[in-house]
Amino acid sequence: MKIWTHHYTLQPGSDPARAARGPRRGALIRVEFDDETPGYADLHPWEEFGHGPLAEHLASLGTEKPTRLASLALRHARTDAAARRAGVSLFDGLPDVSSHALFTDWVATPRSQFEQCAAEGYTAAKLKIGREPHREVEALNALADLPLRWRVDANASLTTSGESIDTFLAKLNPSIRTNIEFLEDPTFYDAATWSALSEREKISLALDWELPSTPPPWPGAQILVIKPAWQDAFPLALAGAQAGMELVVTHSMDHPLGQSVALWTAMRLRQRHGDLVRDGGLQAVGLYAPDEFSAQMHTHGPRTVPPPGTGFGFDGQLSAIDWTVLS
Repeated sequence: MKIWTHHYTLQPGSDPARAARGPRRGALIRVEFDDETPGYADLHPWEEFGHGPLAEHLASLGTEKPTRLASLALRHARTDAAARRAGVSLFDGLPDVSSHALFTDWVATPRSQFEQCAAEGYTAAKLKIGREPHREVEALNALADLPLRWRVDANASLTTSGESIDTFLAKLNPSIRTNIEFLEDPTFYDAATWSALSEREKISLALDWELPSTPPPWPGAQILVIKPAWQDAFPLALAGAQAGMELVVTHSMDHPLGQSVALWTAMRLRQRHGDLVRDGGLQAVGLYAPDEFSAQMHTHGPRTVPPPGTGFGFDGQLSAIDWTVLS
């Protein structure tokens, strides 16, 4: 097995409502397995979420014990190589999976942008809460008449902000409260706490952060959020589906190649599990400054058009960048 790397930096986009909060760094890998057909994948760790530094993952690639993220990247590269060898796109014949709209600073987002999302056919928007709960309640209530559903992600932060999730929900306009599609990570997962909250508030709870060590079912959690860059998506989705959970696939705010892997995973899982797979978090509109890779990721409202080319796409772009042999 031969491995090359290409380090990249993704710069924030120009729209503050959608832009990443700062530059993000990672590395693409090019891997030759059994023949000279290369396979490509993305390595994009988030040290803020407990991942080791990029250098640690890269150093593990050529060892017998790659890190979890490196192991997943190698698996994606192998899948990509097999499709490139056959000269086919991995997206051929797969069903579409739409995406919610993503805003990184939604409190300051003009109402017109939410109206535009609804006009473009989006049915849901994802909103992070917990940094400024009082402002967030006010901003969300101001959107009560819009025909959108709300995916509200607390990242377990309300417990450290001085406001309980019950208090936050109680302050919402009834029509907003009714249109919350699900509440993601209201607290760190605890079966008793989540079960009581879900029953008390009559609300669907989505589990993303810090999955339990035991297999599902996970009482109180009705929806499982899956990030293919971080998690072994297919067995995890199967376990969730067998436990009656619905599934939401999201990218990891990573490189367009990583986003392509997430899109393919969502489509492949919908092919397997049907309507248990809800629309995902599969777009990065405005998240990063445009480049030659993002130019291949086209959107039509909530639908993302898979990038052209073989495997996960980007044939010309991957051929044009500089690669360094992994020592």
